[in-house]
Amino acid sequence: MIFVTLGTERFPFQRLVDAADRVAEARPDEEVFVQIGNHPEPPRLARWQRWLAYADFAARIREARVVVTHAGAGSLLSCAWIGKVAVTAPRLHRFGEHVDDHQTELAARMAELGHALIGETPEELARLVLDYDVEVERLRGRGVSRPTLPAALDAWLSRLEADSR
Repeated sequence: MIFVTLGTERFPFQRLVDAADRVAEARPDEEVFVQIGNHPEPPRLARWQRWLAYADFAARIREARVVVTHAGAGSLLSCAWIGKVAVTAPRLHRFGEHVDDHQTELAARMAELGHALIGETPEELARLVLDYDVEVERLRGRGVSRPTLPAALDAWLSRLEADSR
């Protein structure tokens, strides 16, 4: 199963919905399930539900072969905690997906730590999903450090604290 989550933001996120439909069309034999939240239009081809309780959300992450998510802290950290390398697309202000581009920083850091693959366009996101195993091997082949999530977060928060002094 491929699990796509748009999170709970009030803004639409058409890029991720389009990517889900591209993957569903390319992989008709594999379930593509999308949690759409407040996004106004459901996917055309993928199965969807507006909201999930956290226990159901976490279960879908565990069961999924691939998780595709916005770059919200809750979603990315849940993936990392469960041990999934997420395919992620930060919500961007220029597309009306958020009030600013703050998700790009967390996405970049999670990618540096080996917890995420970043895509921007629906085509790029779909390619990352369709070539997921190769992309994860390439990520690991770059010698990306795979520290435990708590250690990585502690180090990152320490650097942020030091930089703010």
